[in-house]
Amino acid sequence: MKKSLNALLKLTSFELDRLSKFLFTLMGLTLVINLAGYIYTPMRHMNKINQFMTENSATAEEALQTFGRFSFYNALNSFWIVGPIVIGITGMLFYSVFIWYREWFGKNTFAYRLLMLPVSRMTLFFSKFIVIFIGIFTLISIQMVSLFVGYPIVSAIISDTYASGLSLMEAIHAHPLFLFLFPLQPSYFMVIITAGAVMLLVLFTIILIERSFSVRGIFIGIGYAALSLAIVLFPLFLPNLLKNNYLFYSSELLIIELILMTVVGICSLFVSRYLINNKITV
Repeated sequence: MKKSLNALLKLTSFELDRLSKFLFTLMGLTLVINLAGYIYTPMRHMNKINQFMTENSATAEEALQTFGRFSFYNALNSFWIVGPIVIGITGMLFYSVFIWYREWFGKNTFAYRLLMLPVSRMTLFFSKFIVIFIGIFTLISIQMVSLFVGYPIVSAIISDTYASGLSLMEAIHAHPLFLFLFPLQPSYFMVIITAGAVMLLVLFTIILIERSFSVRGIFIGIGYAALSLAIVLFPLFLPNLLKNNYLFYSSELLIIELILMTVVGICSLFVSRYLINNKITV
């Protein structure tokens, strides 16, 4: 047990070191683009108001009627804030695939040396899984820090006359994307975490299926993904199929979804274990 844990820690540290440059790049992009947005978005709003008042000899009340009040939600809803999140999600999704396929790149494939290590092959699987989760939570943490830095910047640029007075937490709760990234309800948080873990497990399983069966594995992997998605989403469509919108309470639906996602995740682990031990040879 101790030997397996040490091997897992070493492999995780090794994978984390390989991820670090890519992760630091995403973190830097997030902070720089966010900072530009916290400055540019409110300044553009104030410039529009000042230009309108100058050109039309308008009062502050008339400017408010034309442009409305500016809140931190307006900054959150801009490309400067949403864009880096999309880049981060896309980047980590790409790396989730690349973390496996790079082992087979080149003539002297590094995958063979990794698979011949005197440890369980699932240790290699879990090390990659843990590293991806570390990367995801690091980006979420950076984005959270960015929000707390950006709120006072936006508040300082927007004059009190044109500010809505919306607090940071109110702005986060009003934005569906940030409510998804920073859920406050424990049950909702568990669903988000479980969904992310299961998606990653299914993706890893699809990659191992393709590595095991080559071209045929692509179609098998697509079928496995479709089946997994159908199992998880089935309860959401069941009320419509039975024409009974009150079939499940919200709490019951959350529990059912957690159970189904857990089942899909466990099945993916067993399939991955079988493939990496029996179908992928060196």
